[in-house]
Amino acid sequence: MKVFVLTALLTAAAAGMALAGEGWQPYKHGSCWHNNSKHCQDARAAFAEHHNGMMPDQWDNQWFQGHQGRWVEHDKDWKWEGSNGEQYWKGKNGWEWASNHHHH
Repeated sequence: MKVFVLTALLTAAAAGMALAGEGWQPYKHGSCWHNNSKHCQDARAAFAEHHNGMMPDQWDNQWFQGHQGRWVEHDKDWKWEGSNGEQYWKGKNGWEWASNHHHH
């Protein structure tokens, strides 16, 4: 039993350290965050070309219930598109959440 408790504590501590460090970045655009190298400038320009002229920090710049993303108009109604792929929309049975977990 002691081994199980110790293993659980060490696992939780390792996960906490990974989340506190660079391991979990929901909206930091990877290595190009605050980086003005030619590679990162080109990557931001390509993103803007694909996203109606909006740069990455302009694209998903809203918050809803603790989730970062943006509201978009869809079929004469509004839909939430989260930064991590989740969606919130008015479906047949009311408002629904769906998680795709893809990174845009």
